[in-house]
Amino acid sequence: MNRKNRKIRKIGIAAVCSACCFLALAVSLPAHETGFPEHTLKNVFPKATGFTLRKKTLSPGQLAKIEQASGSKVQHNDNPLSYYVALGKSADGAGVLGTVVMVDTRGPKGGLDLAVGIFRDGTVARVVVAQNHDDPGLSSEAFLKQIEGKNAQALLTLGKDLQYSGDAKSAQAFVNAVRRALHLLAAATAP
Repeated sequence: MNRKNRKIRKIGIAAVCSACCFLALAVSLPAHETGFPEHTLKNVFPKATGFTLRKKTLSPGQLAKIEQASGSKVQHNDNPLSYYVALGKSADGAGVLGTVVMVDTRGPKGGLDLAVGIFRDGTVARVVVAQNHDDPGLSSEAFLKQIEGKNAQALLTLGKDLQYSGDAKSAQAFVNAVRRALHLLAAATAP
């Protein structure tokens, strides 16, 4: 094989490797970037008859307050914020069950994609782990149930408000992402 053919072959191999890397990244995009996540939304609010997508662009000042209050960096896909209003029969007849905010975070072992269901009073209805490439215990019902009923003002302190026997840094990243979801929605729906 002559020098020119070797160079062309190396370029071809590099192009194939680049394409494979691109496809691997495209496949691993967070759940909230891959279209309408109806299955995930129904897991958060199973009694919902439908979901309405809403979007809100937050100001730099609002984003700074959210980061400070949540202890979590706002991600590129958090602004504009896309959130889903869960529609259905509510006790007060308003027809709105709550809202779902999709957030992602990275723990020390890998990424987490969360769907945080929030009742109209600002408390957590349910957290669904759409993808977990970090500590498996974060997806356990025992851990997730402890977050239900909490709001943006709750401290959510590990070892005090929340019990978790797995990786503490992973759990802290998870809790901060839930806090970020609560603060993002509060800022987006503030008058």
